[in-house]
Amino acid sequence: MAHPTIKIDTSVQATKRGLPENDDAGLDILGANQDNPKLEAGNTEDVPPFLCQSVSEIHDKFEDLEWIQTSRFTEGTLSNDVLHPWAIEADPKVKERNRYINVQAWANCRIHLRVAEGECDFINASPIILEDTVTRERRKYIATQGPKLGHLAAFWHMVFHESQDVGVIVMLTQTFEAGREKCAQYFPLDTEQASMVLLADESDVLFDESEQTEPGILGKVTLLESTFDAKSRSEIRKLELAIGSESKIVWHFLFAGWADYSKPEGSDRQALLNLIKLSASKSGPDNPRIVHCSAGVGRTGTFIALDHLLCELEAGHLLDMEHPDADPVFDTVDQMRQQRMMMVYNEMQMQFIYEVLREQTDRKLGKITDWNTESPDGSEERSAKMAKLNDQTDYLPTSKPELEAVHTHTPTRSRSATPELSDPDN
Repeated sequence: MAHPTIKIDTSVQATKRGLPENDDAGLDILGANQDNPKLEAGNTEDVPPFLCQSVSEIHDKFEDLEWIQTSRFTEGTLSNDVLHPWAIEADPKVKERNRYINVQAWANCRIHLRVAEGECDFINASPIILEDTVTRERRKYIATQGPKLGHLAAFWHMVFHESQDVGVIVMLTQTFEAGREKCAQYFPLDTEQASMVLLADESDVLFDESEQTEPGILGKVTLLESTFDAKSRSEIRKLELAIGSESKIVWHFLFAGWADYSKPEGSDRQALLNLIKLSASKSGPDNPRIVHCSAGVGRTGTFIALDHLLCELEAGHLLDMEHPDADPVFDTVDQMRQQRMMMVYNEMQMQFIYEVLREQTDRKLGKITDWNTESPDGSEERSAKMAKLNDQTDYLPTSKPELEAVHTHTPTRSRSATPELSDPDN
């Protein structure tokens, strides 16, 4: 496939964020006047050390990940090398296709659209591969931003070509949250309007004309059935995706229990775990699940990390580690960020991964019993033995700036696009 000209983006801030310089202020943030909230509440026998850390230790590890990420930006900038692993494309067409100014796929670790020779093949989507620590079996995902209006055909084109016999999409955002657009409406909602035509000329992406059944028509998405699964708190749609003369089934999961700037709690947390299992059951190990929120880094990265680490836990790998200082959460987030910038965007999301793993570890070891996941009203509560890292009201996780949306009209030959709304995402 043709590759657009790559330039290095030099607008990267290279300063390390850390705890406040004022020691007293730092202690207040970490809850100095009360017991430091820890994951180590309850019986810690047989629990690996990385799941018995305090919030200050997790805070420091998140800061280390942020510093490593900033160093990558700087290294890629100074190298002035288009083949550098941290190179960023500065082609105007690439920038216009991003939902957020600062969230882009690494130039040398991204999905390439199948387009006409010499055309820009960029889509803001990254292949993510995580290996089983013992068997070395590869778990495959695609992390991507929420589709933008004017680029829906490009998204579905990617789904068709990057999936095997069946496609699986996990959507972790609503189209609108708090009055702001997070993702375009890219799939049919109900059987009254069951089909969505994919226009080949809706954007600046030039698709191969051999895939078009008729001029200007790339394909069609048709809703076959739609249900709501209470256990996973998800709308599940069975879609038929046709590109050219070929078609395949795509399972679409829209999770309703994870608002922006929050983490799933109570029955929403159990629903997320059910969604992880259910979406995996629809996709084989070599068939990547396509996961997105709005920017495709925060909730998306958290979901992928949990999917991988819960598989590691189920296989017993997290309970039988040779090195007591090992931290699979830190290592997994770092591996993902090498493949897509900013994965697990904020500290709260990283805390959430530790919380879920500790809770599931205690269940596996028989320290706590399962919730009543059949509860119709979702009234079950977490075990009192499990520490919640944010129980301390005076503890504030490291803040992150809001992501800045691209404020340009989607470039189309018909000039009929709608400008993107400014909408931050975690």
